[in-house]
Amino acid sequence: MKKQRKSRGLGMTFIIVCLVLSGCGAGTQEVALGSAEEYVQAAKTALVGQDSFTANFDATIAMNNAGRGSMTTRGTVTFVKEPLYMKVDTDMGFDNGSQRYILYLQKGEVEKNKDGVNQYMNYDGQWTEMTLQKTDAMNSVQIYNAAENMETLLAAAENCTMQENGGKAVISADIPAEKLYDVEAAGRFFQIAGMSSLSEVYFKGTGDVPVTFVLDKKTGAPISYEIDLAQALEKVTNNVLSELSSDNESSGITVQTYRISSELTQLGNVKAGEIPDEVKSSAINYEREISMLESDE
Repeated sequence: MKKQRKSRGLGMTFIIVCLVLSGCGAGTQEVALGSAEEYVQAAKTALVGQDSFTANFDATIAMNNAGRGSMTTRGTVTFVKEPLYMKVDTDMGFDNGSQRYILYLQKGEVEKNKDGVNQYMNYDGQWTEMTLQKTDAMNSVQIYNAAENMETLLAAAENCTMQENGGKAVISADIPAEKLYDVEAAGRFFQIAGMSSLSEVYFKGTGDVPVTFVLDKKTGAPISYEIDLAQALEKVTNNVLSELSSDNESSGITVQTYRISSELTQLGNVKAGEIPDEVKSSAINYEREISMLESDE
């Protein structure tokens, strides 16, 4: 009888262990996500195949000896992959004022540009319209693609450590110097600084780049990232300036701050918006105007 009870006890223990290991039952998400690496993997898995999101975007840049001072960019992003719809709505702050910047991307209309993308952009109060190839259009706004860029950063991150903060898991990590060129090229992280699409040779001498991810404590779902690119931007910019300089005494520039963060406010199940009729009707299409001028000659 005792042997039978012992056998049943071992059987129950085995069942409980199997339930825990298989992720079944209450609280098993936290058991499964014990290390920083496991949280990172969970976040990567959550991002795979996602075709829409809304996000908050924040970038701050401050440098001297470059004639530009400081600039902040804060705003919101809505993205739907198919059919393509994207809206970027930001306020850009400068030392001497601010400027609102709004951009729409939409799959080309059949009668106009069925194989491309229609871009409507408002800068300094004037709407303009352009037709672009999809690759060019997406490259121009890649820095605002929060979901895709977070995937890129998570895939490259090393030396991950985790701290708990309320219901969130905060992951501190590094982007190794040897991966920085590929990461920047994929995410266009130097875009706002006007230094994107550079050759890999200019990344010589850059160091590891710190990045922070905030993930849901229970599920590992991605919430936000923040990357500090100040030292990397300074080194890359000075490498470029050194090559362009006619002498070897160029003092270069100092980058005090270059920080980019994106917060996913909704991942998946986002519906595309509409480009207002007044935007379409008031937008200047320079391609069309040039074509009309050429036809009149």
